[in-house]
Amino acid sequence: MKVTGIDESMAGFTNLEKVKGQGSGAFKDMFTGLVQERLDNLTEDLEKMNAKKQEISQLKAQQEFTEVIRHVLPDGSILVKEYVDGKLDTCYRKPPHLKDVPDESQPVPKAADGTELSTQRKMKQVPAVRILEDMV
Repeated sequence: MKVTGIDESMAGFTNLEKVKGQGSGAFKDMFTGLVQERLDNLTEDLEKMNAKKQEISQLKAQQEFTEVIRHVLPDGSILVKEYVDGKLDTCYRKPPHLKDVPDESQPVPKAADGTELSTQRKMKQVPAVRILEDMV
């Protein structure tokens, strides 16, 4: 019994083996052509990729920011808040600059003869700048 469409030289081979035997040269040529084209474009593709990476890193650097906010409190101290990318990073209080002034609540020392010794008066430290007093 003879079946039409079957070549006697290919009898006993599977369909996959038949396709491999018939089209291996054309596929090989097509594949090597694609590989060669990709190799030719490889340096251009790498340059494009590096340029895009640099652009992305520059954009990320522009988005990162540090913000420092200083609040002057009524007693003269300064509250410093540092924000990094919109989130609180550090918060601390700088004490005010103090200056010596005569203490009015303490009595003035007197000498044995009854004269006041104003140079030996007790001193106290107060903030150099008082915001609350400036506002009133």
